[in-house]
Amino acid sequence: MHRKDKREKKNEVLTERIFDIVCLMASYGILFLLPHRIGVFFYLLFGLSAFLFCIGFFRLGFSFDAPSGAAGEMMVLLIYTVSGVLLNAAGLYGIMQDQGSGRSIMIAMLLVIEALVLFAMAGSGCRTLERHRLSAIAFRAAAVFLSLFGIAFAVWKQISVPSVMVATMLLIESICLWKLGDGSNPFNTLTPEIQTVPGLRIPIPQLQEAFAGVETQLGYPWVGKVETIRQDAIIYGPSEDGFFIYGYYLFGRFYVAGSTNPLFPGAEEAQGHAAAEVPDSSGVLLAKENLPKVYAQMFTRYAESGNAQWDTGYARNGKEQ
Repeated sequence: MHRKDKREKKNEVLTERIFDIVCLMASYGILFLLPHRIGVFFYLLFGLSAFLFCIGFFRLGFSFDAPSGAAGEMMVLLIYTVSGVLLNAAGLYGIMQDQGSGRSIMIAMLLVIEALVLFAMAGSGCRTLERHRLSAIAFRAAAVFLSLFGIAFAVWKQISVPSVMVATMLLIESICLWKLGDGSNPFNTLTPEIQTVPGLRIPIPQLQEAFAGVETQLGYPWVGKVETIRQDAIIYGPSEDGFFIYGYYLFGRFYVAGSTNPLFPGAEEAQGHAAAEVPDSSGVLLAKENLPKVYAQMFTRYAESGNAQWDTGYARNGKEQ
């Protein structure tokens, strides 16, 4: 029976991933259907494309575990970077082909934004201070290159309307990349680690009730608001140094994240739930970067078996604080 449940769980995860891929492909397919005349129908399709990208990309990206080795991290970084470059090139090429039409500019703007998301995700995969430093250098070098290239391209094309549009787009993008280089990366500062729990469908209040008596490293759960999430979240902490774990639903999927940022709209309420970190029965006190994964695994076990239990067993091999 347990083996059957696992098989059904794998099939459910596979179905969700196929759905996410279809959404992602449809977001780009819709761009080919955009009418040349900008009107209400154009904006409806344009918004639908952006919406499907958000569903497909973020649900799909966070359904996979972060790579554990340097080779895996490098492969993910290359995939994000190359995909971003291709989106960039496609959008700017469209501007030149359509002679700077409003339609081509709108499409290029969307693709540049999506490319910046991919670049930011690539930068957020850096796990060491040295890699963060190299990432910052790469972002800023790219910013300088794009700004110079944009100006040179416009001059080369004799300041034509399409070339000026391309140069403007590149200058805007270079500013964003420069900001990413100084640490203004939302995927680093707000959610250093995001884990997903496919198949969990229990409302947040019921989930809190199920774990109300289960003590974890950050104490017991409570239901509250986090500024970046519209709905209620299940929250553990904050700890004495301000770190907390929160679980939330987004586009029908449950995510677990950790943060040291003061994301609570009600600071007093959060302070009322402040907790001293509690080691487990073996004296294990996990490092902050490992906690999102442990909490996600706790919720995954509950989704699969209905067993509400705190367990740090996965991190026993050299990952203790």
